[in-house]
Amino acid sequence: MKSAASITLLIMCLLAGTLAWGFGPSTNSTQFDPSVLKIKEDDYLGKSAPDISMTDDLGKAVTLSTYAGKPLILSIIYFDCFQSCPVLNEGLATAIKDVDLRLGEDYNVITLSFDGKEKPALAQKFRKDLQVKMKSALPEFFDKWVFAVTTDADAKRFTDALGYRYFYSQLDKVFVHPNVYIFLSPDGKITRYLFGLYPLSMDVKLALLEAADGKVGKFPIIGKIALACYSYDTKIGGYKINVIFIMELLGFAFAGVTAVIVFFYARSLKKKKRVESFSTP
Repeated sequence: MKSAASITLLIMCLLAGTLAWGFGPSTNSTQFDPSVLKIKEDDYLGKSAPDISMTDDLGKAVTLSTYAGKPLILSIIYFDCFQSCPVLNEGLATAIKDVDLRLGEDYNVITLSFDGKEKPALAQKFRKDLQVKMKSALPEFFDKWVFAVTTDADAKRFTDALGYRYFYSQLDKVFVHPNVYIFLSPDGKITRYLFGLYPLSMDVKLALLEAADGKVGKFPIIGKIALACYSYDTKIGGYKINVIFIMELLGFAFAGVTAVIVFFYARSLKKKKRVESFSTP
């Protein structure tokens, strides 16, 4: 069973890697160096995202700071995309449906278009299409998910600050861009990039806990322990088990159990000797 699961996971990873740059079948006709789209994480982690103006799919004017005070997941795409942009958001929806945190209360999600020509009506259509695709029984789930557009100038300023690069391929008539989920802290600092499609729910939850920056009482204590048991690996673009921490934890647990056993054994032995001393004539 473990072998079959590993093979399935490998196939999914290969498929995600194939789609990871946002292309369809026309990729072969596009000649470019994919390294130009790579986000240099070390140059941007910990920096603040600019407070740009946006318009949500209902036509309401908002800013990034409107959603301050909670961890934020950013999905940067363009709504007229027929290739991996819908899949990227389907993957996120699939993951956060299984995260035991409340969207809109514990954290926010914004899907933002970098194409300044797109209008709120297109964002609204994208939202509805996603909801139908996911067959969501909870409409309020998507009502709390923000779908927004902005100007070309603000999109450029925003993506430059996040290290997110994209360009339009005249040959293929599509935008070329990385598929990535960007996590911001409650005060707007960049805390994590998760690359690829269909992230694991655990990766999303741990990234949210990390982005929360230790806000007391916001998350259950088990979440803090889980975050300690996992560490982020830049090579795989996700979290892996912190083996050293777990071994140390097991060591402390073993020592604690041993101490309890010794204590009760010594107590029992002492009690036995006392009984024997009273019963001796």
